[in-house]
Amino acid sequence: MFDPSSIGAALGSVKTIIDLLKDANDKQLAFKINAEVANVQGKLLEVQQQALGLQLDNQELRAEIEKSKSYVQHHSVIWKLRSDGTEDGPLCPACIGEDREMRLVLVPHFDQTGPFWIVYCPKGHVDHRAKTQGFQVQKQESTYHVPKELLPENYFYCP
Repeated sequence: MFDPSSIGAALGSVKTIIDLLKDANDKQLAFKINAEVANVQGKLLEVQQQALGLQLDNQELRAEIEKSKSYVQHHSVIWKLRSDGTEDGPLCPACIGEDREMRLVLVPHFDQTGPFWIVYCPKGHVDHRAKTQGFQVQKQESTYHVPKELLPENYFYCP
């Protein structure tokens, strides 16, 4: 973490050096001045390293923000925004929350003739409330209803 007191300490050392320079007539005093200069250099190096660490943290946070901006959620699922403005998906909301892109697939052996595709995540998820209570629970497969007009014809079928 950036420590602003390092800058104050470095500037305090500079003031000490200036005060010492006023009376710099002997070797012992010159040695003290050199020691103070080395001290200032060390403190400024610490500040530089802290600033570099902050810049790296900043870059990581900005990348995370940009990544989150590349997704939208509607019809209870996640869609990835393409550079041309179109949406790619549907993607599993739980998997996106776990920093993984998982496409939703059709629920097998289910009547898909209605106006919605009934889809689920093939990874499966466990309800976190059950985990915290110590229950052993099988993976639960949430289903989502995605309007068919949101996906291209034959999206789930190979021609």
